[in-house]
Amino acid sequence: MASVWFTVTVLVCINQVLASYRDCSNLDNIKNCNECIRCGAHWCNNPHENRRCSLERFDNWCPNHQESLPYLTEISEKGKILNPKYRVQTIHVGQEDEIDIVYQYKAGEPKVNFVANSTQKSNFIISKSTSCASGSCTTTLNTIPETDFCENTGSTNEFFNVKLTVSDVEEEAVLKFHVPCACGCTEKVEKLSPTCNGRGDLSCGVCTCQDKWSGTFCDQPICDEKRGDVPCIDSSRSSVECFGNGVCGRCDKCECFTNRPGSRYFDRNDYCIDICTKTNECDECLIKPHLGKCHECHFPLHKQSYNESLTSAKDEYGRHMWIKCNDTINDCNIEYVVMRDDRGESYFMVTKNCDPKQEGQESAKVNLTVPILLGLVAVLAAASAVGYFVYKSRPPPVPLTDPMYTNIGAEDCTGENPLYKPPTSSFKNPTYGK
Repeated sequence: MASVWFTVTVLVCINQVLASYRDCSNLDNIKNCNECIRCGAHWCNNPHENRRCSLERFDNWCPNHQESLPYLTEISEKGKILNPKYRVQTIHVGQEDEIDIVYQYKAGEPKVNFVANSTQKSNFIISKSTSCASGSCTTTLNTIPETDFCENTGSTNEFFNVKLTVSDVEEEAVLKFHVPCACGCTEKVEKLSPTCNGRGDLSCGVCTCQDKWSGTFCDQPICDEKRGDVPCIDSSRSSVECFGNGVCGRCDKCECFTNRPGSRYFDRNDYCIDICTKTNECDECLIKPHLGKCHECHFPLHKQSYNESLTSAKDEYGRHMWIKCNDTINDCNIEYVVMRDDRGESYFMVTKNCDPKQEGQESAKVNLTVPILLGLVAVLAAASAVGYFVYKSRPPPVPLTDPMYTNIGAEDCTGENPLYKPPTSSFKNPTYGK
């Protein structure tokens, strides 16, 4: 006759006194794969799917885009008495699992105990029941990781372990339960994804937007800035409200163009005003002949001599640093080039002025180096001419047919060398006097 002992145990890990609470009452509000599977539900990686997190897998729900959770290969080892003695398997949050441990026992009623630990700090439930018949006993363990089992920092590989012992049996059974607490897709991140309009990172079909952007596809600007002046209100009037250098955005703020001449200096905080319009506000500085900083301007503006070689400078994006501008002051048309450095200091050089004095000064400054170069060239040319004249004026060499070179033989030459003078000393060396 069989005898049965039944015991139910609810085990709460005591590593955390106050377990964290996870609200899984409304899965439609969950927009994160990790939180979805921690509630024991299934996740859809398709960003166009309305229901991203679902407890049930319906036939027409998220075809070909359901997230597959990682599994460990199941391992089971038989002991001398306990079967299994060792076991590894994967279970999911909210999923009940049942394991039978069979062993021979003839000493009466077996006392079965177990202890458990976890890599997480929250809840899981373990219940056991034991039945014996004809000297053979079976202890059944039922395990359920609850929705509070996973911490917010849980990974794809979390575990809880159960060690089971039977009285008068030397062996012990070790059961290892793998519980995924994070989705594998979280490890795959597409930076600035086109799906997110280049304004966010895509992972598990969810866009994590950059600052100032929100929405499923990072297509909704966050309009938390308040302008001190009147904002732009009509995108069709961009030529009026954004100086023709941008369009009116959704936050009633001008969004400046980036591919037009002078776009380097378009001021996004001031209706995309360009550097020419800004400089023309200080027209008094344009007509003054003096170089240096103009103190009549409300922003740092400096006048300097025109240097054509500077106007070809470009920034790291290939945009011209110096911008051509013009202004009419008292019926005088002034043309100039202007740039602004990283400190906000502006510099301009006048290229054309209707004032004869200033225009002459500008021209003189422009051509100052020309006469210097021409003078150097003239000096070099004169030196070359003098050298050539000296070379051509040297006396010609004596021809070989000259009488001085004829009838001269080494064997019969008795001529006297006019340069040679015989010695006049009568000193005799006693050593060589013989």
